[in-house]
Amino acid sequence: MEAPSTPTDAEQSLLHWLESEPADAVEDDLAALRAHLLDAFGGAGLGANAEVLRALAERIGDIGARLRPLLVARQLPVEVALFEANEQLCVLALDVATAIAGVAGSRGVARSGAGDELCEYAIGLVTEVFALSELAAAPPPAGTWRLAHDFAARHRIDSAAADDPLRCAYLRVLAVAVAQPEGLTGREIAWLYDFLDARVLGAAVLANGVGDASASAWWIDLGADLAPQAVARRPAPSGSMLGGEVWSFNPRPMAQKLGECIEWVTARMTAAELAGMQGEVEPLTEEEALFPPGLSPLETVALLRRLRSHWMAAPVRGQPRRQHQYVVQVGIGLQAVWDLGGGAADDAGALQEWMVLNESPGGLAIMSVAGVRGEIEAGGALALRRDQGQAWSVCIVRWVRSDLPGQVEVGLQIIGQSFHPVMVGFRGRAVQQLSPALALPIMEPLRRHPAMLAVAGTYASRRFVFVRETQTVYVAQARALGLDLQTPSVELFQYEIDPYPI
Repeated sequence: MEAPSTPTDAEQSLLHWLESEPADAVEDDLAALRAHLLDAFGGAGLGANAEVLRALAERIGDIGARLRPLLVARQLPVEVALFEANEQLCVLALDVATAIAGVAGSRGVARSGAGDELCEYAIGLVTEVFALSELAAAPPPAGTWRLAHDFAARHRIDSAAADDPLRCAYLRVLAVAVAQPEGLTGREIAWLYDFLDARVLGAAVLANGVGDASASAWWIDLGADLAPQAVARRPAPSGSMLGGEVWSFNPRPMAQKLGECIEWVTARMTAAELAGMQGEVEPLTEEEALFPPGLSPLETVALLRRLRSHWMAAPVRGQPRRQHQYVVQVGIGLQAVWDLGGGAADDAGALQEWMVLNESPGGLAIMSVAGVRGEIEAGGALALRRDQGQAWSVCIVRWVRSDLPGQVEVGLQIIGQSFHPVMVGFRGRAVQQLSPALALPIMEPLRRHPAMLAVAGTYASRRFVFVRETQTVYVAQARALGLDLQTPSVELFQYEIDPYPI
């Protein structure tokens, strides 16, 4: 099959519209695009004209670029209108990418040498589908992974050069997928897609076959509409269940590459601390060679460390989950939880009711179908209890999913079975002030010392003071024992009371 060289009258009309200025509102531009496609093609598919498909890919890319910041700025779950617009754009992008793949593989285009350029358009659309879906905490449309794997197999990505654009594009979606994007914030996801290029992706190992059985290895069934699967959780099959090849992917060398990045940012933060600028370090800029803008140095280091952890060894669930269904009271956000500890539980507006879906000794999954008050995002703090007479369990949000508009499912890690609201202040900060924190008790065997859960950026030195107000005021000086956990929202550190206060 050869692509038509001359567009039809309907395609010419569509091309004329695609060359015009887009509508100001993303939803209006998307609705107009769908209407023009219906006028041009009806229900007969998108045709096979390469010029039209390129123009469609560019307009979809423009709409996606304007949709991304809207998704990043919204709290989860995404409002219905935006969720549906995002879903429609993802489906349309997948349809156009599929049509481009068919044209790129045709004999006439292959002879003309335009196939590689068309494939870059197509894999760019597939990448956009993954990014937009992950920003909405939603699964990608059916067929997205199969199309991505089809590109990889057709162009023998496993034997391509390390800096080959198609190889990097395919490895980018693999690298983000195995980094558990449901556990990242929208800002982190957007930053990660901009950050991952040949400098990091070139180190990844992608090979035909499933000989790699290490803890960091993943297998890919190229014939299935399936994301990479961790060898540590699910052994690789001897062959594809659907007749395709099976490849192995190992991101561990990329994790080692991140070590250089972490050292660079840490050195910059240390220099700022020595200059008395702790807590006031400006966001990294594009001119600083290694990183895109969007995250502060503190956020960058925290993200890179989590990426390195995921890429060094695939996370494996250590405890079984038990299915449950019961209602719990929930407070969202560290400040809201702090207020609950101070007596805000009597305020009905401070509490929400969620449904527990399953639980294990170390965590649980909960769902809300009635909307969320407060900002729910990966890495945030949350407290819950089953009955009013029970103590609040303090949790960290490990992942967030939203398969349907208005519905959100959250995975939680329990870090404390109770807490006390306190105020903490660290020595050595440029701005001397007390910050809210949650004092958590010892939690054997995970934690052998009491701990503090504070706002990200609070931890500044070894020594700090904390104040607890009950019927009396308790003031103590303590020594931090190092960070246990750092997310964009909070940080957790163990401490001990300082026997030699200054």
